[in-house]
Amino acid sequence: MSTTVLVTSITSFIGFALNSIMLFLVVSRGRKIYHYLFSGFLFICAFWDLGIFLSMIRNSHVNELPIYGNIVWLPCIFMFAVIFHFTCSYLNQPRKKRTIFIWTLCTIIFIMGLTGLGGKIIGVYNYSWGNIYRPDSMLLIGNLAGGPVFYYFGLASLWFLYHAYKQETSSLRKRHILYILVSLLIVHLATSKIAILYNIDIAFLMPTCMFLNDLAAALIAIAIIKEGLFDITIIVKKTTVYSTLVALVVFIFSLSEHFLATYVAEIFGEESFYLHVISIAVVIGVLMPVRSRLERRIESFFSRAKVVI
Repeated sequence: MSTTVLVTSITSFIGFALNSIMLFLVVSRGRKIYHYLFSGFLFICAFWDLGIFLSMIRNSHVNELPIYGNIVWLPCIFMFAVIFHFTCSYLNQPRKKRTIFIWTLCTIIFIMGLTGLGGKIIGVYNYSWGNIYRPDSMLLIGNLAGGPVFYYFGLASLWFLYHAYKQETSSLRKRHILYILVSLLIVHLATSKIAILYNIDIAFLMPTCMFLNDLAAALIAIAIIKEGLFDITIIVKKTTVYSTLVALVVFIFSLSEHFLATYVAEIFGEESFYLHVISIAVVIGVLMPVRSRLERRIESFFSRAKVVI
């Protein structure tokens, strides 16, 4: 496992965990249309992270990669429609004709994707840092043709949020808009990883873009915890503790296996059962003293933030 694949697997898993937790919170507490639309955005981001995570941890199993590519691609077809509709709904600025247009376009592309009429993911790119799923020429051309339309709606959403931020007089509402604006801007930047699907070998692009996804999700989490974004004020501290612990488990386990496979594989064999046992022991040894400190720090953070439990 290369460093690029390792780091990408870690960042994508963290993003999946963060987006899934935020999705649960927004769905469980939201009752307005924009709550459900933002939940749709988080759902798409979670599947994006999940597909990349599976692609990384199963990177040597090239026959599986097209499946994980579809996990990423098909939900992401609706990303800009969800972002645009959410923005208009959240700002109470209905733009019905444009909203209907982008939803109709995305639905047509989604149906064409399911049926294979708009192209499909057919193989794998073998890069210096690892493998990634490969779309056929029809799908790549379709992405290039539809890209300007999708990014028009994405950039329009950012502009609407920025304009609303400049005009807003309430300081709290202004901070909420800013959190959303910055998060969506980061997600737009993260979509640049699509360059890898055009046979452009940029090793740092994948882990960097997945880290940007983590950053966007973290900003939404901070906005919910500290600012009551979307009127969500109830956070379960134990969920935060155990979600963080799971992320640490994946990180420590993957990192220890990588180093063991690199430096002691000749002794045990690259696929040896003993490497996995040693990695598990390392995880347990590290997490036992960390858990209590982690719980105390998260408890302290929530107390300072004055979150209602």
